Amino acid sequence: MKMTNSLLSESAKHAHGSTWTRADRGPKRDGEVLLPRPHRELAHARHSDLFTSTGVPTPLSMRASCATSACSGPSVVTLGKRAYCREHFIQTCYEHVEGCAETFKERDQADELACDGRRRSLQEIVYQSTATSLTHSDLSNLERNQLLDIVRWGGDLIRQIRRGPRKRVSIRVRLYLESSSQICAEEMLVREVSQHGAALTCSFPIIVGEVVKMERMDTGERVEGIVRWRERRDGTTLHMGLEFLAVTIFGVCIGRDASSHGNPLLNSNAP
Repeated sequence: MKMTNSLLSESAKHAHGSTWTRADRGPKRDGEVLLPRPHRELAHARHSDLFTSTGVPTPLSMRASCATSACSGPSVVTLGKRAYCREHFIQTCYEHVEGCAETFKERDQADELACDGRRRSLQEIVYQSTATSLTHSDLSNLERNQLLDIVRWGGDLIRQIRRGPRKRVSIRVRLYLESSSQICAEEMLVREVSQHGAALTCSFPIIVGEVVKMERMDTGERVEGIVRWRERRDGTTLHMGLEFLAVTIFGVCIGRDASSHGNPLLNSNAP
């Protein structure tokens, strides 16, 4: 969703009663129009301590105070086991989502329990932000658009979180990229695959969000995927992760049910 610049005008900032800055949001995501978030820092505990509940919203008394230190505003929404005023709820959501995004940049998703915890916390953020935007009739335009931004960003990150075990493989494929600016094809090895995607390397330029086609060299079978992350580790080789757009030949069932579903990437005798 594109936001108009009028939302970021000085009058909008003063009407909301807080100091806002674009710089606080960090690096701009691809295709994103940045929205500001509250500038002042929160004095509560680490965000990892916030998300220990099941994500079920807890009824609140409007007379209760915000959990943030030095804030006497009424608590109107919960996150984890803490209750916040609307301003600090939005700020807390942004800080936690930004922290998750930084973790994904480092590709630190080896711990499945940690991934599950991140997924639950992001799901709660998305749920509570959606509920707040739908039930609070006194939201300013800025607040409403920030909540929508949180929902969109959190949803994007949820889709990036590792959803199942990986299997190491060595399967030769050909990757095709056809866009308005370039047409490329390259042979490479798939090194890692899961039920939902694959990790591989290539040398031609590609950006997050682009759709590519992948063809097995030994069988000629194809699947489409979308680039979910990318990084250069040695200055030339591009490492990237694909999410499959359809569970077809690269659909995976790892473990007990693998034999009943048969994914060529996992069940073939590829070297």
